Amino acid sequence: MLKDKDLAQIHRSYDLVLSQTPENRKQICLDAQQEIVQEYHWATQIDYCDSQDRQHTLNLITCKQTTVSTQKTTTFKWLTNFIPTPNNVDTLANQGGRLRWKIENEGFNSQKNGGFHLEHPYSQDENARKIFYFLLQIAHMLFQLIEKGSFFRKVFPKGVGSLKNIAFRLLEAWRNLRLTASMFSSLYQGRYQIRFDSS
Repeated sequence: MLKDKDLAQIHRSYDLVLSQTPENRKQICLDAQQEIVQEYHWATQIDYCDSQDRQHTLNLITCKQTTVSTQKTTTFKWLTNFIPTPNNVDTLANQGGRLRWKIENEGFNSQKNGGFHLEHPYSQDENARKIFYFLLQIAHMLFQLIEKGSFFRKVFPKGVGSLKNIAFRLLEAWRNLRLTASMFSSLYQGRYQIRFDSS
């Protein structure tokens, strides 16, 4: 998502291109009651030179979303390398830009505030920072798989409250549950299927 205060050069170029292409416009209603109206504008082939003098050609989509009952309008902007057209602009925005923003925002929020302690100053060594964050991503992914897995839901149908509690219970299980060789062998021989709960 592109914010108004970011990349001023892109915003200026977008305004210029948009004034020359009034046909790059589409309006849709998101629901049958026509309560949410989205108006799209887009510009293609915007030239941009970054801080390291690399040249880029970008496309920008703007969506003004209005809730009719409250007359509240929110504006969203996305940069993309896909070329927007009247046939795909709403798909690029709603199933691309907005979902990606939601996934990234929720993921980072969980990693910052959900017990993973995501912070910037891991190390002064660039490789160490990358490795640490890569391991944090793996840990977050495993926690999501455990939390949404059918085995976990079967044992804790009401959940355990938070990711910290899952970590605590997992640690306690590792500390206190000892598997004999025969128990491990029987687990290894069995066939299991884990289904994910999407609710």
